[in-house]
Amino acid sequence: MTDGAAARCAPGAARRPGAALAALAFAALALGLAPGASAQPLRDNQYAIDLFQGPILAPLRVTGIAGAYAAYAEGIAGMVANAAAPALREPFSTNWLEGDVAASISIPIELFENNDFDNSGDVDLDYSNFVYVTLGGQLQAGDFGLGVNAELQRYSVTPAADAGGRGAKTSVVIGKYHFLGGVRLLGDALALGAGARAVTLSVDADRTSLTKSGIAPELGLLVRPDWASYRLGATLRLPVNGGRLRGEGMTVDEAGVKRGGGLILPNEVVLPWELEVGLAVQVGPRPLNPAWLDPHEQERELRARIARRRAAREERRRRELAGIGDPGERAARARALAAERARELAADERELAAGPAVLKRERRARYWNWPREHLLITAELLVTGAVANGVSMARFLAQNERESDAGSAVGTSGAYVSFSPRFGIETEPLPGLVHTRFGSYYEPNRFGRVGRQHFTFGADLRVLSTTLWGVIPETAFTLQASMDFAPRYDSVSAGIGVWH
Repeated sequence: MTDGAAARCAPGAARRPGAALAALAFAALALGLAPGASAQPLRDNQYAIDLFQGPILAPLRVTGIAGAYAAYAEGIAGMVANAAAPALREPFSTNWLEGDVAASISIPIELFENNDFDNSGDVDLDYSNFVYVTLGGQLQAGDFGLGVNAELQRYSVTPAADAGGRGAKTSVVIGKYHFLGGVRLLGDALALGAGARAVTLSVDADRTSLTKSGIAPELGLLVRPDWASYRLGATLRLPVNGGRLRGEGMTVDEAGVKRGGGLILPNEVVLPWELEVGLAVQVGPRPLNPAWLDPHEQERELRARIARRRAAREERRRRELAGIGDPGERAARARALAAERARELAADERELAAGPAVLKRERRARYWNWPREHLLITAELLVTGAVANGVSMARFLAQNERESDAGSAVGTSGAYVSFSPRFGIETEPLPGLVHTRFGSYYEPNRFGRVGRQHFTFGADLRVLSTTLWGVIPETAFTLQASMDFAPRYDSVSAGIGVWH
């Protein structure tokens, strides 16, 4: 398990928020730069909820390096950044067939009065009862890999003016899912992945329960030549259109406007398309892209080596017997050689039987004997598509807030393509004991104003090694933490992980 249970200390809001890069950014613009829409109050259903997530909400390692993970993409955490992640063999992978699971849970603790969930510039809503859960798993067999990752966000929203409980609360659950498959090509030099990104949304308000779901393809690639000190990664996620909210408690007024829980419902809910491209470079004695040793290939080579050795011995014995002219002496020597053959065959069988375990120990020792010192530098650009007639989730839910019409307007969220450059650094200042991460990313403002800069930090502290009374192989565990700070926003997370 790569990530254990984690606790997130936050203000009660959800926390997800080069010429080559320039060319890809230009291509992203060609995918759909929507013109700006004039702002209109919510008077009918002709608008879409823009499910853009600004602050990073991701596994601790991804958050620690500011989300710049598309080119590194290791582990289950890599599935949120690169669709090719399930095919990537991590340096400590020693088995032909391997499985892994990861889970975390985040709960809010109010630290500061930083509660600008949607980066609107105002602390206009109170977010409480927030829970963020992730659960993922992957299975790798030789050059192929499959992975599934789920992220669930649940929170209650109350108008800030009524945070004492007088206002009507609305509960929201957002689910984001990745179903991916990948393959390694050219050794480890290229990994390709494809699959689907799905989203679900449920809204529970006064006597109203509404849901929606949608799914769309995503594609990814990762370039990591064996023993090179760099990686390149990219992922394209097509937009997910979930259509209308459906469920219980929906009404239609005389003007034909659909409502639920006092809210004017959207015509559609959209998770915009994304293009994520990145570069990772590592300096220092620790290798970034060691060649993966395929256990089946190693065992085939062991069997072939023993077969060649047997053939050489038989040829030597044949020549020796052919050089003995006396029949009696040749027969006596043949009996001695037969006994010798039996002993050698028994030794060969013992070597073959022990071979897989010996080779696995050698693969594990190869990994643990590498030097720990390194400096990993990652950079990426996340491009998020436009949403026609978009309204943010916060503005949609704020309809029940008094005097909110001016703030909840059609076309105010996602009228243009957004760009989020990201940068991260990872190193091990105390080799074998402490791992640290730093990063910064720009959160674009979907309302057409200047965004805000985030600064992230993370650390792992190795605390103990155990076999859990022989249940698992000896495993080193760590205490983990990550932090994300920006104007009107803070997030602090802690958890338990495995040291690699």
